[in-house]
Amino acid sequence: MSRNFASSLVRLSPNDRLDINVYLALEKKNARQAQKLKTLQKYVQKYRSGWKKRLELADLLYETGQWPQAIVEYNQVIQKQPQLLKPRMQLGKILQLTNRMEEAVEVYRGAIACAKQEATRQHLIGLLASCQGNSRDAIAALRSATTLEPQNLTHWLALGKLQMEMEYPVAALSSFDTLLSLEPNDLMGLVYSHDLLLTLGNLPEAENYLNRAMEIAPEDVQILKRVIINRCRKRLVFDAAGKQTKKLISALLKQAPSLPSAHNLSAQYYIARNELQRGLEVMRDFAEEYANNPHSWYYYSSCLFDLGENKLATEAILTAHNLSQGMCDREIYRALCKILPATGKLNQTRIIITEMLSCFPESWSLWATAGRVLVENLKENERGCQYSLQATQLAPQLADTWFCHGRVLLLTDQHQAAVEAFTQGWQLLLPEANHLKSVSAAVWLGASYQALGLTHLGQAWLHIASQQAQELIEFDPIKARYWQDQALARLKNMELDI
Repeated sequence: MSRNFASSLVRLSPNDRLDINVYLALEKKNARQAQKLKTLQKYVQKYRSGWKKRLELADLLYETGQWPQAIVEYNQVIQKQPQLLKPRMQLGKILQLTNRMEEAVEVYRGAIACAKQEATRQHLIGLLASCQGNSRDAIAALRSATTLEPQNLTHWLALGKLQMEMEYPVAALSSFDTLLSLEPNDLMGLVYSHDLLLTLGNLPEAENYLNRAMEIAPEDVQILKRVIINRCRKRLVFDAAGKQTKKLISALLKQAPSLPSAHNLSAQYYIARNELQRGLEVMRDFAEEYANNPHSWYYYSSCLFDLGENKLATEAILTAHNLSQGMCDREIYRALCKILPATGKLNQTRIIITEMLSCFPESWSLWATAGRVLVENLKENERGCQYSLQATQLAPQLADTWFCHGRVLLLTDQHQAAVEAFTQGWQLLLPEANHLKSVSAAVWLGASYQALGLTHLGQAWLHIASQQAQELIEFDPIKARYWQDQALARLKNMELDI
């Protein structure tokens, strides 16, 4: 079942005070969309009883981001041809992406009743369960769909994406591995596998997947973004390499002028070159121009915070949060947890933590974030450790959860428990995985053993941290050198204490 999906970016305005950007996976992009749209609109006005051209119009409205009109047209097609499955699925997708979950549930229920094949029914049951917040049931249903139709790429893509959203990276990578075994050049499979390999720590292999995707679709927006991120992370921002990075950024901005993350990459490029004010101006100007996009303010706040402008960063991230009400955006919540305590807004931080965990009760990373903030900033050690422990219970087979928990235990001087948590995480690392979090974990293991008086074990782990950091300098020189310096400084202090 071959396909050649690529990402298409659309700008949406769900209401008068909100702009958002959404990526769509489209098999092909219609040429001369505006002209075709006018032709189809005239046709359906003239022949109101027909449905085939109306469905074609609805699909084109969907592809161009005119979703309120697309909803109207899909509903009319469904009224005329209630047995058709495609318009129900497309309508459900739009409603789900715009967070109209109750309406999406009703649409998917109707689609399930129309589905003739059991694999399709299970796929739809999975989508419905996802809308209802029953993610585990959704995964079970999508797994059933892949079992019934193991050659169907759509099932594997939906399963892998849901596993990613649920922060099950190992399982998600396995799903995309299967997808790529069926279609090695599937762009979405390559892009998501790259992201997961980064999360799991295999930086060289992640780069290999990105290079494969770049060979297939060098102008694809999502691929361009990741290539630029990779080049900025590797500090390819000077001389000839810097000119090539700037050329890629210009190409991305030309394709996606309203995309906040594209302008953020432009800002990060200048900041990496130590042109701090120029980088900040890029995001400030974009946030002012696209003032209704929460991610404009999110990225602007991050730039401000990184440059020490904490008060302005707080104002910007609160603007982002206010705009995103009802969307439950993980990254905005993470930024709030980082920025608010830095300006002394501790009561507001507590409110945000409660709200965040209510929105994402099954997100291990947000429980871990909450635990660290409670301990580090709010001095609520007992509750912080409980929240951090909850993260390990939500994803016990993931190394990161144990590393995060170990860090919280270390902050509360529970050094033996911290050693046990770090060791548990280390044992769960993927074979041959190179991850900066494993380097930091080795540093903290060294610190924990030192605090317990086990100096030789502490030195051994610090040597491991330094060696692994050296191996990662090619892929992330700033962070790798930071942790290598941390390891070497602690080793030096240990030698002075002996």
